[in-house]
Amino acid sequence: MSEPLLSVHGLVTTFHSDDGVVHAVNGVSFDVHPGETLGVVGESGSGKSVTMLSLVRLIPQPSGRIEAGIARFHTDDGSVDLLDLSEEDVGAIRGGEIGFVFQDPATSLNPVMTVGRQVTESLRHHRRLRRRAARAEAVDLLRSVGIADPENRFDDYPHQLSGGIRQRVVIAIALAGNPSLIIADEPTTALDVTVQAQIMELMKKLQAERGLAIIWVSHDLAVVAGVADRVLVLYGGTVVETAPVDELFANPQHPYTRALLAAVPSPDAAAERPAPIPGTPPGFSEEPASCPFADRCRHVFDRCRLQRPGLTEIGPNHGVACFWNVGDDRLRHDVPVVASREYVP
Repeated sequence: MSEPLLSVHGLVTTFHSDDGVVHAVNGVSFDVHPGETLGVVGESGSGKSVTMLSLVRLIPQPSGRIEAGIARFHTDDGSVDLLDLSEEDVGAIRGGEIGFVFQDPATSLNPVMTVGRQVTESLRHHRRLRRRAARAEAVDLLRSVGIADPENRFDDYPHQLSGGIRQRVVIAIALAGNPSLIIADEPTTALDVTVQAQIMELMKKLQAERGLAIIWVSHDLAVVAGVADRVLVLYGGTVVETAPVDELFANPQHPYTRALLAAVPSPDAAAERPAPIPGTPPGFSEEPASCPFADRCRHVFDRCRLQRPGLTEIGPNHGVACFWNVGDDRLRHDVPVVASREYVP
């Protein structure tokens, strides 16, 4: 496998308030290789978005703090640590070599600026294009993301466009700096199912044409199954499993991953009903010193509550953070972990 385009090690992000410290991301590590799509999944509050915002230094200030970690990114000028750059330097990469597609285009676009001006603003900032060249390039970008009649759409305001067209504009802005990596944070959540499929196909097309690497963040496993090469499963601000997409869906090994899959509705009327995951996600008032899934896991035993499991490789590119799965046989249940829609609390 090629050298990673982005390599993240031990990312820790906290938020500080009068009520205490929130430990949102707790030692997240992963790699993204050129041209691949990494799916990042987990329920709301698992740390997905905070992880991505930390990488491009967009966490709210002054409450948000990146406490530890390295995010090594290979730019055109060499390798840099995104977490150690000045605000000016990271600002040149953010929106340039790293594009960001946000969840809701209605809030990520400026409502009082035309869409053309918003695209050209990025082009002039990151690529130093003059006004006329920026307009021509912006029209080409709008056309490349599937917007019909881009010359006239250039002067439209966001409220004049449908949700799907607005999201295509956001993608055009993300492409304006000629990025090598795009972070797509729940990019289809605010769209209906038909438009979701169109945006997924558009992203695949752009990736193939431009050789992009993509981090696709989602709580929707069906979406991730359709776009990702590899999957990272987050829970409680930690990585609990990572594997190639086919391997993860065919042979999930962490109890949380199995529970997520069991909770997905099936179109097959004869299939078992979705099984909800019992309990609630962990609080973030303290840094986790044990398995974050322990209170909701059917396989929990004493060690799970005393130690925090690290990610252990159990197969080619397949890692799992679980004492029950990879621990000493004398310390765990003797029930094998198998792929199943059944989840019994």
